[in-house]
Amino acid sequence: VKQNVLLALVHTPPLVRVQIAECIKSIIYCDYPERWPTLLNEIFTSISSQEPPRVYAGLYALRMLTRKYEYKNEEDRVPLYNVVNSVFPLLIQVLQQLLSSEVKSLEIVEMLKLCCKIYWSTVYLSVPQLLMQEDHFHAWMNALKMLLECPVPSGDPAPVKEQWWKVKKWVLHISNRLFNKYDTSKRIKRDDPQYPFAVLFEANCSGQLLQSIMNLLAGLQQGQYISQRCTNLALQYLTHALPNKKTYGLMKPHFQQLMFNILFPLACFSDEDAELWEEDPHEYVRKGYDLLEDLYTTRAQVIHFFIDMTSCKVPCKDNLPQLVNHIGAIFVQFMSTAAKERNPGLERQMDGALLIFGSLSEKLKQTSPYKEQAEQILHQYVAPIVNHPAGFLRAKGVWCLGMYADFKFAEGRGKGQTFSVFLSNVVARLQDPDLPVRVDASVALRCFVESVKELDLLRGVLPQLLNEFMKLINEIENDDLIHTLESIVEKFGDEIAPFAFTICQQLTTSFWKCMEGDDEDDMGALAALGVLRALGTILESVSSIPEMYVELEPLVFPIMYRMLSTEGQDVFEEILELISYFTYYSPTISDNMWRLWPMIVEAVHDWAVEYFENILIPLDNYISRGTQRFLTCKEPDYLASAYNLMHRVFSMDVMEEDMIPGPRLMECILLNCKGHVDQYLEPFLLLAVGKLTKPDIEKKIFMDLLIQVVANALYYNPVLTIQILQKHGITQQVFAKWFQMIWQNTKKGNVQHFKRENDKKINIIGLSTLLHHSSQLPPELSAGIGQIIQGTVKLCADLKELREEKEAALTDESGSSEEEEEEEEEEEEEEEEEEDGIVKLKASQMREKLFQQDEEEDDSEWEDDFYDFWDEEDDQVSSPLDSVDAHIYFSDSLNFLQQNDTEKFNAFTSTLDANTQQGLQ
Repeated sequence: VKQNVLLALVHTPPLVRVQIAECIKSIIYCDYPERWPTLLNEIFTSISSQEPPRVYAGLYALRMLTRKYEYKNEEDRVPLYNVVNSVFPLLIQVLQQLLSSEVKSLEIVEMLKLCCKIYWSTVYLSVPQLLMQEDHFHAWMNALKMLLECPVPSGDPAPVKEQWWKVKKWVLHISNRLFNKYDTSKRIKRDDPQYPFAVLFEANCSGQLLQSIMNLLAGLQQGQYISQRCTNLALQYLTHALPNKKTYGLMKPHFQQLMFNILFPLACFSDEDAELWEEDPHEYVRKGYDLLEDLYTTRAQVIHFFIDMTSCKVPCKDNLPQLVNHIGAIFVQFMSTAAKERNPGLERQMDGALLIFGSLSEKLKQTSPYKEQAEQILHQYVAPIVNHPAGFLRAKGVWCLGMYADFKFAEGRGKGQTFSVFLSNVVARLQDPDLPVRVDASVALRCFVESVKELDLLRGVLPQLLNEFMKLINEIENDDLIHTLESIVEKFGDEIAPFAFTICQQLTTSFWKCMEGDDEDDMGALAALGVLRALGTILESVSSIPEMYVELEPLVFPIMYRMLSTEGQDVFEEILELISYFTYYSPTISDNMWRLWPMIVEAVHDWAVEYFENILIPLDNYISRGTQRFLTCKEPDYLASAYNLMHRVFSMDVMEEDMIPGPRLMECILLNCKGHVDQYLEPFLLLAVGKLTKPDIEKKIFMDLLIQVVANALYYNPVLTIQILQKHGITQQVFAKWFQMIWQNTKKGNVQHFKRENDKKINIIGLSTLLHHSSQLPPELSAGIGQIIQGTVKLCADLKELREEKEAALTDESGSSEEEEEEEEEEEEEEEEEEDGIVKLKASQMREKLFQQDEEEDDSEWEDDFYDFWDEEDDQVSSPLDSVDAHIYFSDSLNFLQQNDTEKFNAFTSTLDANTQQGLQ
């Protein structure tokens, strides 16, 4: 097969050729080089044959061969470099011959495209040494430049023209990749092996390619056709050129022409937009909010260009005033003629002006003199647009108002008459006859909701808002609509309760509609995810009304039940969050909710071990709020399944952070089921100690939690716990490890273990429990009672210090008044107005300080800080120990020991050092 497959590609008809080509690709990916060593010679022979069909076959095979190594690491690219050294000297000759052909047929243009794609795959990650040589470098760069500048013959058939634009697309891909990767001003260092290529490219190509691209775009001004993808890629190159001093210098003389004659028209409402608006408004909305569309559309790239321009100091200073003046001139012209007959061309220019004005809002809101003029411009030119007869202008008007919703108007941010008027304008458009206007209004509303300070502005129209949103969500799948709904719910909290059932009913309907869509419908999947997040927000908002959960559960339960399978992998976290709300806030955990326990556990066994942390939350709720059922039910046996789950996870080859919820689940069971799970005390201890005594444990938080299983076991039943440890001969090993951890500090004197308040408390209580049973302790523990007291005193002192630090921090936070907050806002605005260079300098200094700090800190300390953050909410979880004061518990334990065995107490305490004696006082 391999001996004849290239010939088959030559001699088969086009329809079959596609299948043969796919076969060649698969064989190369699987067999080259080991099982197809002759391929390179066959490619060389085909390319050098001078027969177009054979040359095409050879080029196609070479394209597949280079593509195999496109994303490979440097060490895996050695076979590619052999290909380059063997074939590329011939390949550039073939490319030059194709370029010199007087008549470029479809076959020749397709081969030109293959040559470009071969070069793209070869240099994507790094440039081979052969292509760094000056002769090869110049040959390839000149060929690419010729392809970019070569005119597309107007008389050629449509298929040939289409291929020509694909050739130029790949040349632009290559140009962008090389310019972005090998820009010596920001990316390549002198010691980089690729630096010589970067120097050559900057000296000989970046500017020349820029000129060719600007000439290409200039054709738009004369009405010439350029494919949308090529226009997008050309604008990407110009955007990359902005921060580069050399390339910006080449652009500068032509910048005004570029902005106003080429870029601005591309930002305006087009014939294609108008057709889509009229014929398929749903598709118009989808394209407008599709992030993937933004990567390829010309209009989006124009906006990226202007935004990037304003972030570059010199280009912004040179051109932003002219751009704003141009927008202002269009605003004035439009409003001066608005009362007369309509001007479609001017309306479209107004659309582009609004788009740019809104897109640059972040810059204009914080830069003088524009921020001082913004409120008047919005009043005079933008707000009136929301009532214009042209639907696309109404849509752009409400969107633009949303972009300035968080602006600090004369009467303040999020309040005052101006804010209220703009908000009313947006709310009114929720009932617009055109779907795109209603969607843009709903998205703009989110900005107002998030910024509003006086809720009464919205409270009166809340039923109307929610009603319109329900209609919209039923009409179209759009993730941004869901985000706005979430914002409204979060803002109003439990005031949303009267509408919660209706909202959830609509959201669940929308979810099932999303699930009925195409499996490959990314927008539908995104909308479904948004629906689940919105449901979670609503459930949180009614947390003070437990009876609401009884009403809402029948609506949401079918979603939770279905999505706990592998079908719900992409939304598993959101589903677990919903389960957590129902198991925590409902008056009781229903039979239906208990049906989900086995499904959750099965998911961890099968595929969801990385979600163990998220799963712990609902499991904790089941155990703490349904303890009786958890302990007594045997079909299914919840207690056994919980142990099997922990045993399974501990036996898996997984990262330690995936096992961290295991000891936390043991703690939950031991604390909530005290006196009822004696049969599982030994398995729990063996699981925990088995992990604890392994030398390869890296995460200190994991070690802490494992030793806290012993502490919790002592609190559960100290006598039985000691008996189990003695039975397995691990008592001395466990306590030696425990006290080593208590006293272990970093080089700076900070504790390395038991950093959180909950950790210290559990350790204090566990160790204190031993003092109640001093007469029953084995000799090795009885002899160490003094050490136990000493370690517990240290933990008590650490706990007191930690609480004092927290109280001080809370006092500092609560001390800020509204006036201070306003001063902070003003300071933030002043900081935002700093020059880019100063800001970057400050950022650089901050990074240096951070790096310096990292070097001074122990690696383990940095790691523990990360895991403290990962687990920071643990201190807020309710526990049966919440009512136990650790200091009082320790004090009572000492008193018990003193009263019941005064002689032993005195003997133990007399050996303590002065610090510990003082701590006992």
